[in-house]
Amino acid sequence: MKPSHSCVKKCFRLAIVFLAAILPFSHCVSQTNISGVVNSYYRVIEVVPSKACVRLNTVTGLARLQKVLILQMKGASVVTTNNSTYGDTTSLNNAGNYEVAVICTINGDSVFMLHNLLNSYTIADKVQLVKFAEYYSATVVDTVKAAAWSNTSGTGGVIAISVNTDLILNAPIYADGAGFKGGGFVLSDGTCLNSPFAATSYYYNASFTTPQSGASKGESVYDFPTSQSGGRGAPANGGGGGNNHNNGGGGGANLTAGGVGGGNSSSAGCTTELHGLGGKALKNWNGKKIFFGGGGGAGHADGTTLPIGGGNGGGIIFIDAANVVGNGNKISANGSTGGAAISDGASGGGAGGTIIMDVAAYSGSLNLQAKGGNGGDENDLGTSQRCYGAGGGGGGGAIYFTSSTPAVTISVSAGAAGLEYGGDPACNSAVAAANGQNGSSTSSYVVRQATDFASYCLSIAPLPVQLVYFKAEKNGTNISLQWRVANPDELKEFVAEKLVGDSWQPFNTTAATSSKGTYSCVDSDPFENNFYRLKVVEQNNSFEYSPVRQIRLRSKHDRFIIYPNPASHHVTISGNLHPYTEIKLFHSTGKLIWKKIQMESTNQLVVDIGGLSSGVYLLRINQQFEKLLVR
Repeated sequence: MKPSHSCVKKCFRLAIVFLAAILPFSHCVSQTNISGVVNSYYRVIEVVPSKACVRLNTVTGLARLQKVLILQMKGASVVTTNNSTYGDTTSLNNAGNYEVAVICTINGDSVFMLHNLLNSYTIADKVQLVKFAEYYSATVVDTVKAAAWSNTSGTGGVIAISVNTDLILNAPIYADGAGFKGGGFVLSDGTCLNSPFAATSYYYNASFTTPQSGASKGESVYDFPTSQSGGRGAPANGGGGGNNHNNGGGGGANLTAGGVGGGNSSSAGCTTELHGLGGKALKNWNGKKIFFGGGGGAGHADGTTLPIGGGNGGGIIFIDAANVVGNGNKISANGSTGGAAISDGASGGGAGGTIIMDVAAYSGSLNLQAKGGNGGDENDLGTSQRCYGAGGGGGGGAIYFTSSTPAVTISVSAGAAGLEYGGDPACNSAVAAANGQNGSSTSSYVVRQATDFASYCLSIAPLPVQLVYFKAEKNGTNISLQWRVANPDELKEFVAEKLVGDSWQPFNTTAATSSKGTYSCVDSDPFENNFYRLKVVEQNNSFEYSPVRQIRLRSKHDRFIIYPNPASHHVTISGNLHPYTEIKLFHSTGKLIWKKIQMESTNQLVVDIGGLSSGVYLLRINQQFEKLLVR
């Protein structure tokens, strides 16, 4: 690909550390309340792989070293023959390709990435860049939502959040129905196409209503033309629409199929049974591709008073956090329910979307959902010899965990078929709609993110300290720290530090080696709640600090819970408080506020915090640390 004029060399240096404004702990502790739409979305108009460069419709709101997500939403090739094979995927091409990236620098409308691009992208097939919402610590105080997906702009439908420490849910994170659109409701005239002139084809132009031969298909990774917008054939993971007359629409799909719509079983009048087919399962290429849930197909209708089409598919959610505190809330990317009908064809449910949980630890009750939407119900009203089709259920979605599967509630269940009721016994045997297929959850997932630095980025913006990553992970009863640097020959040593009481204490020093980029060390005596940072020392003895990483270890017998959190007047400490239990409260700067010795054995202790100013504190109970937010 020939580089655009704007993807040109820009000469300046970045005197900044990779991935964050890296400051000592006392300066970087902050907590942010979040709600609503927290992401920004950009349409990619050109990709220049040789320079790890993407050109955007606008760069407003973007800055160096911000974390972004690049995704291609569509672009699959399918069989377009007008028969039962219609919509079978012949190649996904670049549809579903995604990767996490970090911005190196911006020049005009061109955004250069710190690392080489992992994937190829096809601009004509709806490629978008989503800016991560990045925080040190964040509390969801009201529902966080995805901006609506727009096929016109090729943007939206995605939530991407990155939190250095705790993501606290006091409200849901919600991308239900944020994915591919369900087939739109279109009211046909009353013309009945019956044998031998029945509407038996698998695609039609859904906008033709005199009569409408096939209701609208659900949106999918195949961007079908208007001439194929209606009819019973399922376009890749989108549900097929019900054909004339009053047949139900099929459910959408993700990695598993949607259910077929119900059929016309009338014994008089219009009697042709041509139900919409369910969306077809996609392949994720061993996790290298992610998708919206497919939209449900619309039911054929010529007189309903319920003008609702197919259910939308679920969106995409990407959570990167050290710890997620669920508080009984949910993170969901469910498909929407298909529209119900009265004496007409009902519509299919949307498929569940995709959730990626790049999370080290989980606290409290959390509900993760990527469920398929139910098919719409059909009420035949007991009309003499007239019985029509309900909607098919949407397929379940996909949930990925970078860790082992955590002890949280997980649901990737399929949407149920809509019900047909009120039928006249004189109708023929009912042609029932079908449930979708259940989705999947996957552990030990590897996020798509390059680690090889783009040479063009380094030539225009060399970094004095190139910390690729710094991670803390549980390793049995120990905690392992791992880090990688891109310029070890410029470094002297690494000092791993741990927050002990009111100060940072070094516990490991590792010399840098010019030929070695990856390092590790082990904390063999961790607390129950641990904070780590890495001091990166250069050859000239100047140094920078990494982001702070937090890891919680819970014992079976000495676990303490504090609530409410955040709090204003008092908190309750719940747990096995033995006599002589030591309780200390520190400000986030490390200053000791007060110390208390609990002299009596109790399971619950109320502590007055009414005199504290708003901010972040650390409550230490024996060797367990808990972060406390005071409002």
